Amino acid sequence: MKSSLTTLIFLIVSHAAIAQTLHYEVVKGSKKLGDMYVDRQQSENEVKYEINSEVTFRILFSFTVNYESTSEYQYGKLIKEYTHNKLNGNTQKKSTIWFDGKKYTLDLDGSRSTLDPPIKYSVAAIYFQEPADGQKVFSPQFGNYLTFERVGDHEYEMESPDGTNVYSYTNGICSEVKVYRDFAKFSFVMTPESLVAVKDKKIVGGSTAVD
Repeated sequence: MKSSLTTLIFLIVSHAAIAQTLHYEVVKGSKKLGDMYVDRQQSENEVKYEINSEVTFRILFSFTVNYESTSEYQYGKLIKEYTHNKLNGNTQKKSTIWFDGKKYTLDLDGSRSTLDPPIKYSVAAIYFQEPADGQKVFSPQFGNYLTFERVGDHEYEMESPDGTNVYSYTNGICSEVKVYRDFAKFSFVMTPESLVAVKDKKIVGGSTAVD
C-alpha cells in the first residue's frame, strides 16, 4: 500500500506543470517606460508561453503600447498562438495561428492564409530558447519567418518590418533586448531578481535545433 502511494505521488509530481516567469523592465536611458512578463508552463509533452507588456512613450505626446501573446507547443511543435497589439487601448494588430493536424491556418488582422507544418520555433519561445546563427523564427504578428544573425557572443540581431532587435542571452535565456525604431531606441532589461534565478539555474533555458 505504501509503495503504491509513493508511486502515485511520483506520477503526479512528474506530470505536474512547471511554471516559471521572467520579468523585464523597459528602459530608455535611465528612465523606466514599462514592464514585460514572460511566463512558461512546462509539462512532459507540452509547453505554454504567455507574454504581457505595457510600455508608455512620451515624445511630442504620450502613447501606451500593450502587447499580449499566448502560445502552446506539443511534442516540440506549435499548436496555436495568439497575439494582440494595442495602441492607447485600440487594436493595432491581432493574429491567431492554429494547427488542425495537417496545416496551419493564420488569421492576421482578419485575413486568412495557410502554412505547411511544422513550426518549431516562434516568437513566443525566443525568451527561453537561445537561437543559432541563421535560425528562422515564425512571427504570427507579421505572418512570416524572421531570421536571427549572430553579432556577438550569445548575441543575435533580428530584422523585422518594424525595425531591428538585438537579443542577448545568459545560460540560454534572453537577458536583454535592444530595440531600434524610427521613433526611439529602448531596451527590455531583465530585472536583477530574474537574472539571479537564471544565473543560479533556477530558471533553465536551452538551444533550439536548426532545421
